[in-house]
Formats: sequence, C-alpha cells, structure tokens
Amino acid sequence: MNSKKILGTSFIIVIIILSALSLITIASLSFPKGQKEYGKSYYFLMRQAIWLVVGWGLFAFTANVNYKKYKDIAKYLYVIGAFGLILVLLAGKTVNGAKRWIDLRVILLQPSEFAKLFLIITLSTLAYTFKTRNKIKKFPKITSGIMMISSFIYMFLILFEKAFSSTAQITIIALTYLFIAEVKFSIISTYSAIIGIGGWLAITKVGYRVNRLVEYKSKDGGGQTAESLIAIANGKVSGRFYGNGLQKYNFLPEIHTDYVFSGFAEENGFLGVLFLLGLYAALLIIIGIALRKIKDLYAKYLLSGIFIMFATQIIGNVAVASQLIPSTGIPLPMMSYGGSTMIVVMMTLGIVYNILRALYRQEMGSNLDKMREMDYMM
Repeated sequence: MNSKKILGTSFIIVIIILSALSLITIASLSFPKGQKEYGKSYYFLMRQAIWLVVGWGLFAFTANVNYKKYKDIAKYLYVIGAFGLILVLLAGKTVNGAKRWIDLRVILLQPSEFAKLFLIITLSTLAYTFKTRNKIKKFPKITSGIMMISSFIYMFLILFEKAFSSTAQITIIALTYLFIAEVKFSIISTYSAIIGIGGWLAITKVGYRVNRLVEYKSKDGGGQTAESLIAIANGKVSGRFYGNGLQKYNFLPEIHTDYVFSGFAEENGFLGVLFLLGLYAALLIIIGIALRKIKDLYAKYLLSGIFIMFATQIIGNVAVASQLIPSTGIPLPMMSYGGSTMIVVMMTLGIVYNILRALYRQEMGSNLDKMREMDYMM
C-alpha cells in the first residue's frame, strides 16, 4: 500500500478506535454517577454518544471545507469566539465554582473550547499574512504585538471564567506562533517573561489556586489527585478488567471527565494505558508528518497550532492524573465526557483531514486525475 494512502487510512482508524474507546469507557466509569444523580445508569453514555455522532457530522463537514477558506473568515470566527467568552461571563452557568458554561438546555456550551480553535485559525491567518508580506522582519514589534494582543484578549476573558488550564494552553499556543513565525528571540523572551510573571500572580493571588498548589506539594496531593493515584496504582499491569474499577463509586467524582485517564488505567492497567497513549502518539505523529510534508505555509501554521493544542491537552491531562502538575481541569481529547470538547476536537480533526487531502493532491500531482480522490485517500 502506498505510504501516503497509509497516512490517511491510519488517521481515520485511530479516530474510530478512540471513538469506540470513549463510549466503552464512559459506559463503565459514569454509570454510578448517572444512577445516583439522574436515575439512569447510562445517562452520560447516551449523551456522549449523541455528541460523538454530532462530532462525526462536523468532522465530515470540516474535512470537505478547503482549509484555505479559513483565511477569509478568521476575523469573524475570532469575534464569535470573543462574544462567546463575554456572554459566558454575563449569563453563564456556574458549576463547581467556575463560570465556564452557557446552558442551551440540550448542551452546556463551553466557549473556551471553541476559542482555542478560533484562535489557532486567527493566529495562523495573521502569521501567514505578515510572513508572506514580509511584515515580520520589517515591523517585528508591531506584528508580534498584534498577534499577542489578539491572544491576550482571549487569555484574560478565559482567566475570569476560572479556567486556568485553558488560559495556560492558549498562552502556549500564542508563544508557539511567535516562534514558528520567526519573530526575534528577544521579543519572544520579553512576552514569555511578562506572561510568566502574570501567571505566577494569577496563581498566588487567588485562594483556591494557592490551595491546589499546597495540595500538590503535600505527600499525597490531597483530594481527587490522591484518589486518582490510587486508581492508577490499582490498575497494575493488566487492570481490574472492564467494569470492575472501584474509584468510580464516589471516590473520584470527576472520573468520567477530567480524570477519565485514571479510571481507564484502573480498569485496563499499564498495558491498556500503553495502548491508549500509543493511539494519541499515532495521532500526533500523523499530524507531524503532514506538517513536515505539506508545502503550503498556511497549512503548516494551522497544523502547528493543532498539534500544540492536542499535545498540551493530552500531556496536561495525564500529568494532572499522575500528580506531575497541580490539579486543574483539562479534558482528555475524545475520551473525557463533554459535548463542547468532543465537538471541537472532531471539527479540528476534520481540518487536519482536509489538509491531508491537500497533501495527497500535492504529492500525486497529475496522477490523481486518474483515480477518485477519496478512493486514493482510503
């Protein structure tokens, strides 16, 4: 099989397996909470299945939208993202002390999840425009300032929602774009220092964040983190086997969302964890290969931001569950329960697939005319 054909096929296979694992895992981990709070054991499973179906529909949509068109609508997406972040502060629903959701009855919409994708598209467009017009070398402070101000607006709005992990993720994405746009190192260093100081103040001047830091420094990590470590340790090599996990019985309340990795580890053990991480590694490797091979600069910028978005979420979630960093809410892509995160992840993967289609056209050239494009890709 042609190596380029394997790339597209592997991408779809990984997403299908993660989709199946998501439903299987949520079915096991969420049924005690579903029964207790809603009187339905598979309450969360059914909703996750709905979001997954919607997600696949949006995957199909973005996979068939030419990625270059995002350059024309980037400013509108940015405004929509900012409007959503402002709206949630004015009329959002507070859950566990955080005001991050807009209650639309059928779904608790989390604008910060959409903001990540919209910012990636915006920064890709800005970086591409500045780079192709040679503005970065001529006006490094102005161009980098425009990119960072665009990011700072999202950062501050999300920080006010008490979503520190999303703020940190957007910060990393923003600095990444300065780097890949080849902004002077001195300018990147200045922004990094400013953000570092601001981040430290945001942690040390807010009570609940200080408490999390204190818990992290304690021997057992305290609270959910301690229970998370117990779940992971209980999994040992082969796990307790499917459905036999114990931490889901009120010991780890968020085991189907932020701590889904812990619940998965308890039931599937070290071997299961290796398999799951292998799937994520494959996903990132495919994006990385496309990033290296695609010639179009705008596609490279989009893939760079998407790669960072997925990498930071995967690493961040596993690091929190393993007590490598202080506890903070970071969903595990495709595995954690939640409509907003599932929809955004699938839309983003659809964009990647559309770029893969462009890569196939690029590398096949005139040979592609002799076959149907989708037959070649799959």
